[in-house]
Amino acid sequence: MTPTATIVRTAPVSLPHLRVYTGFDMSFARGSGSTAGVIAPADRVVPSRVRLIIRAGLRYWRLPDLIASAELLATELVTNALKHGGGDVGVRLYLTASHLLVEVRDGSYKRPVLGDAALDNEDGRGLFLVASIADDWGVSLDGTTTWCSLSF
Repeated sequence: MTPTATIVRTAPVSLPHLRVYTGFDMSFARGSGSTAGVIAPADRVVPSRVRLIIRAGLRYWRLPDLIASAELLATELVTNALKHGGGDVGVRLYLTASHLLVEVRDGSYKRPVLGDAALDNEDGRGLFLVASIADDWGVSLDGTTTWCSLSF
C-alpha cells in the first residue's frame, strides 16, 4: 500500500507583528504497518517525497542554496516522526523575513531529546544533525511538533 499525501498551499499567514508568511503544508497518512520504532516499507518513501517537494518549493522561492540543508533537516525530522510518532505525519515549510522554517508534526506528545549515540550505533544521530546544521531548532510546548530554521 502506497501512503497517500495531501499538499495544501497555505495562504499567507498574518502573525502578531503584521508580517505575512508564505508556505505550504504536507500531510502523509501513516501506513498500517508502521508502529513505534518500526517504519513500514510503504512509509519509507515519505522522506524522499518530502525532499522532492522541498526542492521544488525552494527553487520556486529562488532559494536554491538552502536545498541541500533543508532536505537533510526535513529527512531527519520526518524519519524521526515516522519512527517515534503516533499518527499522520505533517510537514510545514514557510518563509519569514529572514529564515526558512521546517516544522514536522508526529502526533506524539513525547518530546524528542538530543541523543548521545555511541560510535558503533546505527541510529540516534538525527537530532544531533539537526542541531548541527540548523540555525535554531526546538519542540512545541505540547511535544507534537519539532521545528528548525535556516537563515537566508
